[in-house]
Order: sequence, then structure tokens, then C-alpha cells
Amino acid sequence: MSLLVLQDVGKEFGAIRALSHVNLTIKPGEVVGLMGDNGAGKSTLVKIIAGNFPPSHGRVLFEDREVHFTRPIDARSVGIEVVYQDLALADNLTAAANVFLGRELRRKVGPFSFLDHAGMNRRTRRGGHSAASAAGWPTWDGG
Repeated sequence: MSLLVLQDVGKEFGAIRALSHVNLTIKPGEVVGLMGDNGAGKSTLVKIIAGNFPPSHGRVLFEDREVHFTRPIDARSVGIEVVYQDLALADNLTAAANVFLGRELRRKVGPFSFLDHAGMNRRTRRGGHSAASAAGWPTWDGG
């Protein structure tokens, strides 16, 4: 079984072709790095996978089922999450706090709720460093 498959994926913005005929297969547990020149389409590809916008053509499959993400929350619902470059991080927070930004783990003590910093640190260190993995969701790790 493949975790994530892109088949003949492309993206156009008007007359501008950002991606053309991308094919990619990622198996469970695989770690993938994405490299290329400026303007090669890396960010566009990641944004398609993350649900920021749909491909103009081609198919995206997750766990061998075709998916149509229209929003990042759609991708997140199956465990796909993107941790953006350090320019998008809050530099006053720890790495673990950045991974859980907006989805912080909490622990209850009586009627009070506190951030579970130790739990977030443990989950960030365990089994990969993607936000989805740290949050306990099924994941694929991308570059």
C-alpha cells in the first residue's frame, strides 16, 4: 500500500504553468526530501499536497483512495501537515511549541487546563518531527 501518490499532477495559474506531469509515490515510513531551483514548483507541489489549492490536473491518492483537498483542514484530517520554513515560525517559542502552534496539548488539573509542555516535547522527539507525527496522527515526512 502507498501512503501518498501523485499521478500526472500539474498546476497552472492562468497562462503560467507552475507544475507539469508530476508523479510521486511515498510509502509508509519513507522520508522524502524535495529539492530544486527557485521557481521549480516545490512550494506549489507542497501546497497541493497540503490542500492550499487543488491541482489543475492529475490525481492525488492517500492510502490508495483518491482525495480532493480544497482546504488545509481537509489534508490535516487524513494526517497531512506542513511545517513551513523557519521564516514562518514564532522565534520566541521552542521547536515543540512551533510544531503544536494552534493545536497545543493540554492537561487538566481539577477545573484548570494547562499547556502540556512535557507532552509536546516528548511527542515532537518521538518517531519523526512533523507536526502530524508529533500530534499522534498518521504521517508521511516531506522535505
